[in-house]
Amino acid sequence: MSYICLMVNPNGAVAATDSRLTSGNIHMDGHRKCFALPKRQLIWAICGPVLRFGVSFPRATRRILNSDQPMEAKLDQVARVVEGVTRVGPDPGPFCLVAAQRENGGFTVWDFRQERDATGKRYTFRRRRWRICDRGAVFLQAGANHRLLPPLQAAQLNDLSYQKLRAAARERAALAVRVDKQRKAADRRYNQTVGGQVLTVSLRVKGR
Repeated sequence: MSYICLMVNPNGAVAATDSRLTSGNIHMDGHRKCFALPKRQLIWAICGPVLRFGVSFPRATRRILNSDQPMEAKLDQVARVVEGVTRVGPDPGPFCLVAAQRENGGFTVWDFRQERDATGKRYTFRRRRWRICDRGAVFLQAGANHRLLPPLQAAQLNDLSYQKLRAAARERAALAVRVDKQRKAADRRYNQTVGGQVLTVSLRVKGR
Protein backbone atom coordinates (compact mmCIF):
# COMPACT_ATOMS: atom_id res chain seq x y z
CA MET A 1 0.00 0.00 0.00
CA SER A 2 1.47 3.39 0.99
CA TYR A 3 2.55 5.63 3.80
CA ILE A 4 1.43 9.26 3.91
CA CYS A 5 1.63 11.80 6.70
CA LEU A 6 0.65 15.44 7.20
CA MET A 7 2.20 17.60 9.93
CA VAL A 8 0.84 21.10 10.61
CA ASN A 9 1.68 23.74 13.21
CA PRO A 10 1.53 27.57 13.21
CA ASN A 11 4.85 27.72 11.30
CA GLY A 12 3.81 25.64 8.32
CA ALA A 13 2.35 22.46 6.87
CA VAL A 14 4.23 19.50 5.37
CA ALA A 15 2.98 16.36 3.64
CA ALA A 16 5.49 13.51 3.24
CA THR A 17 5.01 10.15 1.54
CA ASP A 18 6.86 7.16 0.23
CA SER A 19 6.82 6.73 -3.56
CA ARG A 20 5.96 3.09 -4.14
CA LEU A 21 3.15 1.92 -6.41
CA THR A 22 2.34 -1.78 -6.02
CA SER A 23 0.45 -3.93 -8.48
CA GLY A 24 0.33 -7.51 -7.30
CA ASN A 25 4.00 -8.42 -6.74
CA ILE A 26 5.26 -5.69 -9.06
CA HIS A 27 6.74 -2.59 -7.41
CA MET A 28 7.28 0.74 -9.14
CA ASP A 29 9.07 3.48 -7.22
CA GLY A 30 8.91 7.17 -8.01
CA HIS A 31 5.10 7.41 -7.85
CA ARG A 32 3.80 10.72 -6.43
CA LYS A 33 1.25 10.67 -3.59
CA CYS A 34 1.63 14.25 -2.28
CA PHE A 35 0.73 17.35 -4.26
CA ALA A 36 0.59 21.15 -4.09
CA LEU A 37 -1.70 23.77 -5.57
CA PRO A 38 0.36 26.93 -4.84
CA LYS A 39 -2.24 29.41 -6.13
CA ARG A 40 -4.77 27.98 -3.70
CA GLN A 41 -2.20 27.66 -0.87
CA LEU A 42 -3.19 24.00 -0.59
CA ILE A 43 -1.19 20.82 -0.10
CA TRP A 44 -2.61 17.31 -0.01
CA ALA A 45 -1.71 13.63 -0.04
CA ILE A 46 -3.69 10.53 -0.95
CA CYS A 47 -3.35 6.78 -0.63
CA GLY A 48 -5.44 3.80 -1.59
CA PRO A 49 -6.73 3.25 -5.13
CA VAL A 50 -4.62 5.01 -7.78
CA LEU A 51 -5.86 3.86 -11.19
CA ARG A 52 -9.23 2.17 -11.56
CA PHE A 53 -10.93 1.38 -14.89
CA GLY A 54 -8.94 4.13 -16.56
CA VAL A 55 -9.69 6.75 -13.90
CA SER A 56 -6.62 8.31 -12.26
CA PHE A 57 -7.58 9.27 -8.71
CA PRO A 58 -4.64 11.70 -8.29
CA ARG A 59 -5.59 13.48 -11.53
CA ALA A 60 -9.31 13.54 -10.72
CA THR A 61 -8.66 14.76 -7.18
CA ARG A 62 -6.37 17.53 -8.41
CA ARG A 63 -8.98 18.73 -10.89
CA ILE A 64 -11.64 18.85 -8.19
CA LEU A 65 -9.47 20.52 -5.54
CA ASN A 66 -8.38 23.17 -8.05
CA SER A 67 -11.98 24.27 -8.63
CA ASP A 68 -13.63 27.36 -7.05
CA GLN A 69 -16.06 25.38 -4.90
CA PRO A 70 -15.93 25.41 -1.06
CA MET A 71 -13.71 22.64 0.29
CA GLU A 72 -16.59 20.65 1.76
CA ALA A 73 -18.29 20.58 -1.66
CA LYS A 74 -15.02 19.45 -3.23
CA LEU A 75 -14.77 16.56 -0.77
CA ASP A 76 -18.32 15.52 -1.62
CA GLN A 77 -17.34 15.44 -5.28
CA VAL A 78 -14.18 13.41 -4.59
CA ALA A 79 -16.32 10.91 -2.65
CA ARG A 80 -18.72 10.55 -5.58
CA VAL A 81 -15.86 9.85 -7.99
CA VAL A 82 -14.22 7.30 -5.69
CA GLU A 83 -17.46 5.51 -4.84
CA GLY A 84 -18.65 5.51 -8.44
CA VAL A 85 -15.50 3.84 -9.71
CA THR A 86 -14.72 1.44 -6.83
CA ARG A 87 -18.16 -0.07 -6.24
CA VAL A 88 -17.55 -2.66 -8.97
CA GLY A 89 -14.77 -5.22 -9.21
CA PRO A 90 -12.43 -6.47 -6.48
CA ASP A 91 -12.09 -4.45 -3.27
CA PRO A 92 -9.32 -1.88 -3.99
CA GLY A 93 -8.91 -0.95 -0.31
CA PRO A 94 -9.88 2.34 1.36
CA PHE A 95 -9.21 5.76 -0.13
CA CYS A 96 -7.68 8.46 2.09
CA LEU A 97 -7.05 12.17 1.51
CA VAL A 98 -5.34 14.55 3.97
CA ALA A 99 -5.01 18.25 3.16
CA ALA A 100 -3.93 21.60 4.60
CA GLN A 101 -4.81 25.05 3.25
CA ARG A 102 -3.36 28.39 4.30
CA GLU A 103 -6.25 30.84 4.76
CA ASN A 104 -7.52 33.56 7.11
CA GLY A 105 -4.28 33.79 9.10
CA GLY A 106 -3.91 30.09 9.78
CA PHE A 107 -4.31 26.58 8.38
CA THR A 108 -7.45 24.57 7.81
CA VAL A 109 -6.72 20.84 7.89
CA TRP A 110 -8.90 18.02 6.58
CA ASP A 111 -8.81 14.25 7.13
CA PHE A 112 -11.11 12.54 4.62
CA ARG A 113 -11.03 8.77 4.43
CA GLN A 114 -13.07 5.66 3.82
CA GLU A 115 -13.75 3.27 6.71
CA ARG A 116 -15.75 0.04 6.97
CA ASP A 117 -19.27 0.47 8.27
CA ALA A 118 -20.62 -1.50 11.24
CA THR A 119 -21.43 -4.50 9.04
CA GLY A 120 -17.92 -4.56 7.57
CA LYS A 121 -19.46 -5.02 4.11
CA ARG A 122 -19.15 -1.52 2.70
CA TYR A 123 -17.09 1.66 3.03
CA THR A 124 -18.36 4.99 4.27
CA PHE A 125 -16.49 8.31 4.23
CA ARG A 126 -15.46 9.96 7.48
CA ARG A 127 -14.30 13.56 7.53
CA ARG A 128 -12.64 15.64 10.25
CA ARG A 129 -11.55 19.29 10.20
CA TRP A 130 -9.23 21.43 12.34
CA ARG A 131 -8.08 25.05 12.49
CA ILE A 132 -4.46 25.87 13.39
CA CYS A 133 -3.58 29.52 14.07
CA ASP A 134 -1.26 30.78 16.82
CA ARG A 135 -1.04 27.53 18.77
CA GLY A 136 -1.71 23.86 18.31
CA ALA A 137 -0.69 21.21 15.82
CA VAL A 138 -2.17 18.34 13.82
CA PHE A 139 -0.51 15.05 12.86
CA LEU A 140 -2.29 12.70 10.44
CA GLN A 141 -1.09 9.47 8.85
CA ALA A 142 -2.53 6.69 6.73
CA GLY A 143 -1.45 3.64 4.82
CA ALA A 144 0.08 0.24 5.46
CA ASN A 145 2.30 -0.53 8.44
CA HIS A 146 2.14 2.81 10.19
CA ARG A 147 0.91 0.90 13.22
CA LEU A 148 4.43 -0.55 13.46
CA LEU A 149 5.93 2.92 13.90
CA PRO A 150 6.47 4.62 17.27
CA PRO A 151 3.44 6.68 18.31
CA LEU A 152 3.59 10.42 17.70
CA GLN A 153 1.35 13.01 19.35
CA ALA A 154 0.44 16.27 17.63
CA ALA A 155 1.54 18.18 20.75
CA GLN A 156 5.13 17.14 20.00
CA LEU A 157 4.99 19.32 16.89
CA ASN A 158 3.81 22.50 18.63
CA ASP A 159 7.15 24.26 18.95
CA LEU A 160 8.99 22.96 15.88
CA SER A 161 10.29 25.54 13.43
CA TYR A 162 9.25 25.20 9.79
CA GLN A 163 12.61 23.62 8.93
CA LYS A 164 12.34 21.11 11.79
CA LEU A 165 8.75 20.32 10.84
CA ARG A 166 9.88 19.49 7.29
CA ALA A 167 12.68 17.31 8.64
CA ALA A 168 10.30 15.52 11.02
CA ALA A 169 7.82 14.72 8.25
CA ARG A 170 10.55 13.43 5.93
CA GLU A 171 12.02 11.27 8.68
CA ARG A 172 8.62 9.81 9.55
CA ALA A 173 8.06 8.69 5.95
CA ALA A 174 11.66 7.44 5.69
CA LEU A 175 11.12 5.43 8.88
CA ALA A 176 8.06 3.77 7.33
CA VAL A 177 10.22 2.71 4.35
CA ARG A 178 12.94 1.33 6.64
CA VAL A 179 10.45 -0.60 8.77
CA ASP A 180 8.91 -2.21 5.70
CA LYS A 181 12.36 -3.18 4.40
CA GLN A 182 13.17 -4.78 7.75
CA ARG A 183 9.92 -6.73 7.65
CA LYS A 184 10.77 -7.98 4.15
CA ALA A 185 14.25 -9.03 5.29
CA ALA A 186 12.72 -11.03 8.16
CA ASP A 187 10.04 -12.68 6.00
CA ARG A 188 10.81 -13.30 2.34
CA ARG A 189 7.15 -14.01 1.65
CA TYR A 190 6.17 -10.52 2.78
CA ASN A 191 5.22 -8.23 -0.12
CA GLN A 192 7.06 -4.97 0.63
CA THR A 193 4.56 -2.26 -0.26
CA VAL A 194 6.23 0.85 1.22
CA GLY A 195 9.38 2.01 -0.52
CA GLY A 196 11.13 4.27 -2.96
CA GLN A 197 12.25 7.82 -2.29
CA VAL A 198 10.51 10.09 0.20
CA LEU A 199 8.59 12.96 -1.40
CA THR A 200 7.35 16.12 0.33
CA VAL A 201 5.29 19.23 -0.34
CA SER A 202 4.96 22.12 2.08
CA LEU A 203 3.54 25.54 2.91
CA ARG A 204 5.52 27.98 5.03
CA VAL A 205 4.15 30.88 7.04
CA LYS A 206 6.03 33.98 5.95
CA GLY A 207 8.41 35.25 8.61
CA ARG A 208 8.48 31.99 10.57
